[in-house]
Amino acid sequence: MKKGVLFHLDLDSGWIFDLALTNIKNFLKFEESRKIAVVANGPAVKLFVESSNRKFKEDLKELHEKGVKFFICGRALSHFKISEKEIFNFCEIVPSGILQIVKLQEEGYIYIKP
Repeated sequence: MKKGVLFHLDLDSGWIFDLALTNIKNFLKFEESRKIAVVANGPAVKLFVESSNRKFKEDLKELHEKGVKFFICGRALSHFKISEKEIFNFCEIVPSGILQIVKLQEEGYIYIKP
């Protein structure tokens, strides 16, 4: 069984976000059967606020429909005073982004930091 792939985002950077999404799309062209997860913590959670990031909404929805899971750190949301309701509705809020990374790596996910 192939291992899943974990993309970690921790910066509020449009160009890194764009790079990560491009990496995921390119990866899926060759490895459609692998599980893919994206974990956002720290300032990167701001990239998933629907009202301020419509630029990437269609790309995110398309990836979600292809099975990519998006995990958003609840602690970072609280720190930046962002309501869970402001996040794209296909994202899963987790208590801790770092804890989610550890769990996924324990499940055998391969870590990638764009």
